Amino acid sequence: MSCAERASRSRGHLLGGLFLPALALLAVVSFTLAGCRPTGSTGQAIPADLAPAPAPFPNPLGVYRELGYIAGDRDFAAVGSFAYLPGPGDSSYTIISLSLPNSTLRFRRDPPDFVARYSVHVIIGDTAAPAAVLSETEEVRVSTFRETSRRDESVVFQGFLKLVPGEYPARMEVRDLASSANFKREMRIQVPRFAASFVTPPIIVYRAEPRPSRHVPPSLIINPRKTLDFAGVKSQIYVESDSGGDAHAILEIREDGLVILTDTLAFRPVAGPLRTATKPLNVTRLPPGELTLQVRLPGLAEADSTALLVALLPDWVTADYQAAIGYLRYAGTPAQLDSLANAPPRERAQQLHAFWGRKDSVPETPENEFFERYFRRIRDANDRFGEAATAGWLTDRGAVYITFGPPDEVLRHLEPGQGPERSQVWLYDKSLGFELRLVFYDPTATGAYTLTTQSRRAFVEAVQTLYS
Repeated sequence: MSCAERASRSRGHLLGGLFLPALALLAVVSFTLAGCRPTGSTGQAIPADLAPAPAPFPNPLGVYRELGYIAGDRDFAAVGSFAYLPGPGDSSYTIISLSLPNSTLRFRRDPPDFVARYSVHVIIGDTAAPAAVLSETEEVRVSTFRETSRRDESVVFQGFLKLVPGEYPARMEVRDLASSANFKREMRIQVPRFAASFVTPPIIVYRAEPRPSRHVPPSLIINPRKTLDFAGVKSQIYVESDSGGDAHAILEIREDGLVILTDTLAFRPVAGPLRTATKPLNVTRLPPGELTLQVRLPGLAEADSTALLVALLPDWVTADYQAAIGYLRYAGTPAQLDSLANAPPRERAQQLHAFWGRKDSVPETPENEFFERYFRRIRDANDRFGEAATAGWLTDRGAVYITFGPPDEVLRHLEPGQGPERSQVWLYDKSLGFELRLVFYDPTATGAYTLTTQSRRAFVEAVQTLYS
């Protein structure tokens, strides 16, 4: 069962299916997704020229903001976007969608559940005489205290407005009603006009129901972050067209302008003038980073496009493929990682997903236990081994910890032959299946430990033994 199918209650409705209360000018849906989901001297197992060291830790909100999304900050980690579909006559539906983690909201006990409330206020057009206003208060209920602290996408809000095509200023405010947490954004939006023989830009959705005409309001649940990850909720693309002569449309997926995948979308036969098409997005055919989706009718060269982000895991969002590969720098041998970094664009998805799958020790489960543990160790290394100028996961101790896990034993003493510097000896004998002794020394007495030359060679050899 997908996260969207395991949705919990909102506004008194159990959102296990599609629920979109239609109003005269707007409709709103809010639901929760339940249970889803010194640098130059380091002992890194990747050659320095394989890939530049990525940021100390991914900043998904920064990536979303850089790519033009509506994005909050650490205190209110909401992410949102706009999508457009044809409306009655010459109008267009403007769909506003937001996602936020439960941890952004303050929950209170309301037996048998925990409940939080938030408000969304959107003004389109001039404040004095707006073209449209959306103002809603939403309630989120979860069954356990643990769910209140989830930091992944947990809640999705969605509403739509009917607007005349054109450019508008837009103002948005989202506020937690039990605290002072909030965010405000101002932007400009361009509401498109859908003329004859159109095909809409693809919309990334969790679920969608086809509609027969422009007069019927949309019935879909949008993926606000337009993001897939290797282990997350499944999504699909949804498009509409009024061209009666074409039975299908062409889907192109591009990376940095290069077409890396081409597919077709079959339109459903319907009684009305509007036709729809959906297609699941298969993440195993897509490389991590920012991609562009374009759907066009046969014979047409141009069409509007939509961005899609592919992440390794929910918190590991990067804007490009090389940055994603950089976070895998301790997950394989130098030769394996060099092959991934230098893979041609059209082969990146195949090679990376094959590498990812080979690491999965329990393929029967939806999680990849190796990489769940690997990225958890990166977090731990940042907390434990950070130095003044270097993130913990990029230090020598961080490299060893992420690769092999915590040592079976740590000895602290002066290592003969290294002078008066402090040193640590990490011993592995049981956890790896072979014995490994690594010596770190701190020549500056500042806590910046580095592997000795002999231990660095032993580390590289152990990596080859472990991953070959």
